[in-house]
Amino acid sequence: MSMDAITIAAVADEWRKLLIGARIDTIIQPTEYAVALQCYAPNLQGQGGQNRWIYLSAHPQLARAHITALKPQKIASEPPPFVMLLRKHLEGARIESIVQPRWERVVEIIAGYRSSPDSDERIRFRIIVEIMGRMSNIIFCDEKGLILGSLKRVGADINRYRTIAAGVQYVPPPPQQRALAGQLLPRLEPTTVTAAQLSICAAAERSEEPAAGIEKKRKRAPEKPKLWQLLSRHLLGCSPLLAREFVFRTTEESETFVDDVNQDVWEELAWNVRDISAVYDSHRWQPQLIERSAESEDQASSFAPPGQVIPVAFAPYVLEQYAQLPHVQIRQSPSINVLLDDYFARTEWRDAVESLRAPLRKVLQTQRDRCKRKAEHFQQEMALSQEANSYRLYGELLLAHQNEVQQGEVRIEIPNFFEYSEDGEAPLVAVPLDPRFGAVDNANRYFNKYHKLRRALELVPAQIEQNDTELATVEQLLADLKLAENAAEIAHVKAEVQAAGYIRGKAALDKKALKAAKKGKGGKQSKGKPVPPGGGVPLHVQSREGFTLLIGKNSRQNEEVTFHQATANDIWLHARGVAGAHVIVKAAGRQVPHSTIEQAARLAAYYSEARGSTSAPVDHTLQRHVRHMKGGGPGMVTYEREQTLYVEPDKALQLIK
Repeated sequence: MSMDAITIAAVADEWRKLLIGARIDTIIQPTEYAVALQCYAPNLQGQGGQNRWIYLSAHPQLARAHITALKPQKIASEPPPFVMLLRKHLEGARIESIVQPRWERVVEIIAGYRSSPDSDERIRFRIIVEIMGRMSNIIFCDEKGLILGSLKRVGADINRYRTIAAGVQYVPPPPQQRALAGQLLPRLEPTTVTAAQLSICAAAERSEEPAAGIEKKRKRAPEKPKLWQLLSRHLLGCSPLLAREFVFRTTEESETFVDDVNQDVWEELAWNVRDISAVYDSHRWQPQLIERSAESEDQASSFAPPGQVIPVAFAPYVLEQYAQLPHVQIRQSPSINVLLDDYFARTEWRDAVESLRAPLRKVLQTQRDRCKRKAEHFQQEMALSQEANSYRLYGELLLAHQNEVQQGEVRIEIPNFFEYSEDGEAPLVAVPLDPRFGAVDNANRYFNKYHKLRRALELVPAQIEQNDTELATVEQLLADLKLAENAAEIAHVKAEVQAAGYIRGKAALDKKALKAAKKGKGGKQSKGKPVPPGGGVPLHVQSREGFTLLIGKNSRQNEEVTFHQATANDIWLHARGVAGAHVIVKAAGRQVPHSTIEQAARLAAYYSEARGSTSAPVDHTLQRHVRHMKGGGPGMVTYEREQTLYVEPDKALQLIK
């Protein structure tokens, strides 16, 4: 989700209260796409003050501008040229004003300083942040709009409307327009829009026929236009989230079709558009952050960390469209900057973790598909065993009845004296013949085919076993990858994938993965602490009855808890029929109650591919009955004398929390 015009208006309004008069002390570049400014703002009483960091980002997916609570980390020891330019002109300057062009996703910071201590003349500069998806940019201009530098250079070959480069006069983004009746017109002002204007837009779009070339290319009928899409096309600064809110407050659902709207609905819709948009001018902000619990079924399938809530939306007004949804929490704050800082910090971290996970997932899925294709091929080869037996039968029958076979025949029916029906007669078998040969030569040809197939089939069972073991290993690695909650755990999975030979590399961890692993879950880098050996440290949980439960969240940890930390009389658990964690109940010489086994079973189900199920089978047995799988990798086991419990995986969260 990106910041829309109304959110930027709320941010700019808050900046005016906190940053006007603030001195820019430090400028750094935290990431490839971002610039951060440290500003010292004196308080209203003139005593003391507060340092604040302004975070400006032109990221293609996560562009934003807000105050951040934590000091961003520098991308490199040597500042990039753009940062050097900003430092040259802005360090020591004071913020004079914050400007947002009406309903645009643009915010300007105007800062300046006196030309000399004795002069009233001021030199001013403009930092222009354009939040426009992949075209987002941070542009630095002088007071008259001459571009001095930019985070991204945009040439005429990229954008024919305007060029962003040093020495060029700054041109704002093109005005927001809409296509209506074959003309490009200015979009409608949300604070004054009428029902008649909206209904005319709908009627005009309905009457427009698609171009013939486009119609030919369509393989299916066009989808019915939705009301929120109409609003996004025709209203100034109307993002999909804002448009859906307009529609939801009108029809109590956000996906209403345009064709289902009558005049009364148009009137109510126009009123809701004006009512919500009025906050743009009144500045009566009600910032909200919408979060979805990881316990919901769709989030459980992605193996979000236990108890984590995922930020999904933000706005400076009340989002009624989320109020009645299950597993949703609505968090309110007087500061939109605080909510944006939290949203983007968590989203950026999650995206960074996913960027490490995605290439490994692709490699493992490719390997899994390969193993499944091999399994199908082996099954087809095993089916040939019946064909081999038929060749042997043909040969034996031809030798037994060789006097009845004449050279030149292409087929003969011979009684099969190896089988007799209930009436005591041998059934006839049709044997294909090569007319060039007699009975003995045809029989020998069938025997040769039989022996050739049998020799080939002798290797197949071992190949099937080897392929099944490899498939189980790949499935386990995929489960490990899904269970990995941070960069460190993904790095451990990557080491296993490389050790299995599925990706090349001299070292188990590349530099980026190792650096991310040392940082852990959003924390600072721990100097002198290497990545834990093997697969990291298994999870330890205490049952309600006081028993220690060990949980292996990847192959190495499974190996560790099952064969190194568990003893013969400890209880071992694993979700039945799916890849997942090994769970150990440390008996410590005591009788383990059923309630503890049930708690451990829920953990085994939760940390497995069965996490999204409402009920999952979990096997448990004594550790002494668990053995390494022949030819299997770390944590690959077989077991016996098991019992099975059916549990609800989600209830494990009560233990983890």
